[in-house]
This record gives sequence, C-alpha cells and structure tokens, in this order.
Amino acid sequence: MCSVTLGRICTFLLFACFLNDGRCERVFRFCGVRKHSNETQKLQLNVTLGCHGLSISNTADTLFIGGELTISCVNTSSISLPQGSGLETPFCVYWDGFLDLLRLEYNTTRNFTLCGPSTPQTTCCTDLSLNNNSGSKDVGILKGSVRGDIIEENAQEFYIFRGESDRCDVAVCKDLLNTSNGQTAMKSGRGDELERLLMQSKFTRDMQDFELPCGIQAAVFKLGPDFKGNTVVRREGRFPGINKPPSVYIPPTLLGNKTRARKTPKVVCLFYNNNSLFQDKNSVILNGDVVGVTVENEVIADLVEPVIFTFFHKKQPESMTRTCVFWDGLPHEGKMFWNESGCKTLKSDTQTACHCDHLTYFAVLLQISNKPVHNLEAQTNITYIGCGISALCCVLTIGLFLCQRKCTSDKSSLIHMNLAVALLLLNVSFLLNMTVASLCNEGVCILLALMLHYSLLCSFTWMGIEAYNVYRLLCQVFRTYTSQYMLKLCLVGFVLPAAFVCGFASRGAYGLYRITSSTGTETTMCWILHPLVHYITNVGYFVVIFLFGTSMLVVTVVRIRHAEKHKCTPERSSWKLVSSVLMLTCLFGTTWGLNFFSFTFTGQLLSTILNSLQGFCLCVRYFLMRPKQGTSGSRLSKLWLGSLRNTSSSNAAESKSLNS
Repeated sequence: MCSVTLGRICTFLLFACFLNDGRCERVFRFCGVRKHSNETQKLQLNVTLGCHGLSISNTADTLFIGGELTISCVNTSSISLPQGSGLETPFCVYWDGFLDLLRLEYNTTRNFTLCGPSTPQTTCCTDLSLNNNSGSKDVGILKGSVRGDIIEENAQEFYIFRGESDRCDVAVCKDLLNTSNGQTAMKSGRGDELERLLMQSKFTRDMQDFELPCGIQAAVFKLGPDFKGNTVVRREGRFPGINKPPSVYIPPTLLGNKTRARKTPKVVCLFYNNNSLFQDKNSVILNGDVVGVTVENEVIADLVEPVIFTFFHKKQPESMTRTCVFWDGLPHEGKMFWNESGCKTLKSDTQTACHCDHLTYFAVLLQISNKPVHNLEAQTNITYIGCGISALCCVLTIGLFLCQRKCTSDKSSLIHMNLAVALLLLNVSFLLNMTVASLCNEGVCILLALMLHYSLLCSFTWMGIEAYNVYRLLCQVFRTYTSQYMLKLCLVGFVLPAAFVCGFASRGAYGLYRITSSTGTETTMCWILHPLVHYITNVGYFVVIFLFGTSMLVVTVVRIRHAEKHKCTPERSSWKLVSSVLMLTCLFGTTWGLNFFSFTFTGQLLSTILNSLQGFCLCVRYFLMRPKQGTSGSRLSKLWLGSLRNTSSSNAAESKSLNS
C-alpha cells in the first residue's frame, strides 16, 4: 500500500513539474469533494507562521485546514459551513504566498478569506507539493486534485503538502514573462496579472512601493474623495541610471463625474525598464522606459485634464523623432502594437512630456527621421500636379498604342508601353497616397505603401530594360533570336519586383511614414518604415540602373556622332544629337539621378519637376516617334533609327573583314 501511494505521489510531482516547464507554480489550488454526514458542518483552522506545509483533512462534521504557512497571519478560529443539499460538497483551497492569501471556496457559492491579503512579499512559502495522503471508507475527500490534475479518485482522510521558502518576486516574474532564446516578452494574456495582484494587496501607508527583479516597479495609492492630484516618480532602485527616473502626474479630475463603485479605489502605477517586454519590431523605446496606470474597477478615457507622463533623457540627435504612444492591440487577432492617438508630445532637449486622455501603458518611441524638407508643401503641390499630368499622358499613350498596335508591333514599342504602364501605376499610387494615409486605416495604408514601392521598382526595372534594348540594337553585331523575348522581359519587369515587395511586406516593412518640414509641420504618407529597406531596394537598385542607363546614353551619343560625322551638316547633326539625348534620357530615367543632388534646394526642385513629369515626356516622345497610317514611321524616328542601323552596319562590316 505504501509503495502504491509513494508511486502516485512521485507520478504527480513529475507530471506537475513537466506541465510547468520543470518548476512548480507560485499559486496553489487544491480541490475535492467532501464526503460527510448530515450533521451541522464547520471549518476548523490552525494556520500559523512558518513554511512547513499545509494539511487538509475531513471528518463527518469538520473540515480541517492548518499548517505552518504564512508570513504574518495566524488563524485558529472555527467557522460554520453552509449546509449542502446532499452528503457530498465540492470545495477548493487557494494559496498565494505573494499576498499571504489563503482562501476557501465552498459549495461553489461561498468564499471565505482565511488569511490575508497582505502587502506583496519578497520571500514566501511556495512550491507546495504532495507529501502524504491516507485512504478512508466512510468519510473523506473524493477526487482530490491540484491545479486541475487528479491525485486520487477515492476518498482520502487527509492530504499533506510540503512547502518551501522561496523568492515570491522571482516567481511572479516567471508567471508574467516568457524567456526564450535570450529574449524576454510578456506572456500572452498576462498583461494585467500584476495589476490584479496589486489591487488585491493590503498596505498600511498612503503610497506603497514594490519592486520586482525583472525591471518592474509598482506604486499603489488610494483615490480618496478629497484627492487633489498626485505625482508618482519611479524610485532609483538597485541600479540607478544616468537619467532622472520617469514620472506620471495623476490629475484630480481623473474620475470626472463618475459614480465610484468603491469609496476609495486603488490606483496602480507600473514602471517597466525592460525594452523587450513590449515587443514591436518596428520601434525603439526611449531609455527602455514604459509607464502604465490602472484604476481599480474603472475604465478611464476621454479625460478633460490629461494624465502627464514625463520622461528624462540625454539630448537626442536631430535625426531621431520622439513620439508619445500607448500599447494597443487587437485581442481577437493576437496583435499588439504602439499607437499614438489620444496623446500629445511636448519636447525639449532633455525631456519629453506625454499629455494623454486615457490610461494604459505609455512610452516614447524613437524613430530615425530624415532631415527636415525645405518648402515641403510647395514640392508636394508640384509633385501632385506633375503626377496628375503624367498619369493622364500615360493613359493617352497606352490608348494610342492600343489603337495603332498593328502598325507598331516591334519589340521596342512594346517595351515603351510597359514602361508607360509602370509609370501610370506609380503616379496613381502617389496621387492616392496622402488621402489614404489620412484615413488612419493600417491595412489599407500598408497595401498602398506596398503598391507604391512595387510600381517604383517596376519603373526602375523597365528603365533598365529600355537601356538593355538599346544595347541590343546598337552594340550587338550579330543579333541572336531569343524565344519569347517579351514574356521574359515582363517576368523581369513585373514579377521580380513583386517577389521582393511581398518578402518585405511579410516582415512589416510598410506603414505610416512621417515627413517633417523645415517649419516643424509633418506630412504623413504610406511608405517604407525601415531605412535599410529604402537604401537597398530604392537607392542601391537605382544606382545600378542609373549607371547602366548613363553608360548606354554616352555610348549612343558617341555612335551617333561617329555615324553622322561626314553625312550631315553641323546644324542637322547637332539637332539629331540633342533629340537623341532627350529621347534616351526620357527612356532611361536619367533625370532621377538629380536625387543625388537633393541636398540643395535647386536639386530638389529640378528633381521634383522632371521626375514627376516623366510620363508627360514619354507621351511627347511617342507622338514624335509614332508611325502614321500607311507609313513605316515618322521622319524623326527614321533619322534616329537610321543612325542606329548605319552604326550597326558599319560594326558588322568591320567584324566581317576581321574574320576574313
């Protein structure tokens, strides 16, 4: 019999510790069903100080709970229990050493607080584990279980649990936080667990402070009827920092005209100094400080007088933008993120104040921002006008091409139209961007940012394809046939950018982006949030396209001058050279290179005008080069293509003579 009982105890301990990652939990809960007589029932307590353990036993008329368990509570009283409808009554015993709290739930309808709650404890009796139990035939405890795990189905006369003195504050941290691969994060659904514990606690001073070893400090005070406002400052703690600790000002109008459910509700202020607890891969928290405020049994929002959170710091670089935010989320989707609505940011060199009209967790986000843009409003208006004109011209160009596609079936014209389609997408995406950004719809904004980036990469790619096509026409002496040439170009021009954009979207690279003007105003747009993604995919990719296109432009100019040197008058050669350079500049997007000189206002202005009007320039080029009905091409196109053919013919002749 003893060996069977010992085996059950060992099996229970191993199973319980396996479920709890190799450790027993801080909160203990034992449940069972009392098998008793129909006499008057009572509860007999014998709880004293210490940490020897907890015993629970049962007789025909008495439930015994006792042991050396508590830090400050001694209870040897006797309590009458309510009479049940039968001879079996369910009950549960709860023990939380952090609050020195012992509680009995009897017959699912009555709750008895046997000890506590007290002030939060640093060291307490915890890790209660089964030490012994004994069987019974007539009366006892049926279906004994710990934390929902059945120990014994049959009636037992008593259960004895052994306790160990341990660090309760460490156990609370383990309950709240999840550590994996060196990263610490708040466990799902446990964000308000610490507030709940502190709301239950009892304290003797007007302001009760408590510190956990995982970088969390708490301050609890009561909101009395004569409350006139309060400023709570985080204590320095064991490891003081170089900056002053953050503080929060609670206004006297916190509850407004609400009828208080309690005469003196508690206010819990939590100071987190662990940057990884509130994880958002798109953001960096200033000094790692997060401050949370909760009022007992109240939801605080739309405050007349704001709650003021003040964060102190060293002087930040001009490229860093500070924004007051609160921890928000979509519980049904399991998403958590920082949101700035309802908060106003007031900044000085070494201090940031957040004036917020509601209560939750607050912090200051640091984001790398570009240098302030001079004349932002003027440049935005110019871009809008240019993109509007370019979009209409691209539609006109594509429409004319579709009407005359029988006369323009060559590959070069098809490449021009694909570039026009990419530019049309780019212009339309930009025209819709700021309007969508003002709607504050995150999903739609991300989609439009993705579309804008995709169309920009498509435009750059087709500019490179234009340069490659001119290379084939101009520099290849013996042209080889390429099967499904246009299909392959379309895969490169449209599918390849889509693969890159989808990859970045899966990593959260898109969202609401802020541009600061030199006057301090901000403009929002849906764009790339990560500077590294912008520099690699936009700047780096365009540099490759720009260098290739510029080199092909130089080669083309040299070939045309060489081919026309002895055939045309200087005036005609100059006109042909100028027209060729302008046409190729439009195709290759060389004007985008002016972005490299955007550090000057002139460079910014020229870049804004010429780049926004690229669709217009493409349309003008199409009108000059388009073939007429019954002809093989316009006069200008014949001159330009004739130069290319003459150059290619001379290259072929030279190659043939060398081979012979």
